Amino acid sequence: MKNIVDFLTIAEKLECEYRLTRMSDDMPQAVASHSWNMAMISMVLQPYFQNDYDMRRVMELCLIHDLPEAIAHDVPLHEQTPQVREQKHAAETAAVKQILGILQNERIADLFAEYEARQSKESQLVKALDVMDTAVQHMCAKDLAYVGSFENGFYWKLFFDDEFAKMFDFEPVLRRVLDEIRGRVSARLKDELGIDAVGYKK
Repeated sequence: MKNIVDFLTIAEKLECEYRLTRMSDDMPQAVASHSWNMAMISMVLQPYFQNDYDMRRVMELCLIHDLPEAIAHDVPLHEQTPQVREQKHAAETAAVKQILGILQNERIADLFAEYEARQSKESQLVKALDVMDTAVQHMCAKDLAYVGSFENGFYWKLFFDDEFAKMFDFEPVLRRVLDEIRGRVSARLKDELGIDAVGYKK
């Protein structure tokens, strides 16, 4: 029981780890909230998926995919230079080893390995859901001005890029949802900030 309680103590820290994205109340999004929302998206969209997935596995991967950040912390995408990404990967690998050393649970170990390899259709779906939740937060954020304040519009340029959208094409419903979200964000940018989203497209 001690090991399980030690693990739960680490897992709780994911509720205290915050991402760059902001919520509709203008508060930063907790990493645990991000993971929960990915699971919610997968549940709602499941009837529309073109491919068959082990949905229990999908839910578990949603829960586990960012758990190392409870120890290694989140790093915003615009700060991830090649050197920073290398450091981030090393820190998260060490965090996984620490977590598995406490929990000693083969199923959790398999989930970490599956998400890292990104070979299964479930892990590929969860990666897309990871990005989809960020799109949802862009849509729901109380103030959109902060999104464009990083690296000369880095996040809007990525969000409206056609290559970015193509990563959802393996599941047509994901692409349709993204297109709806991008339409709503475009309207908000125009109405609230006087910005034409077309200017962010390559």
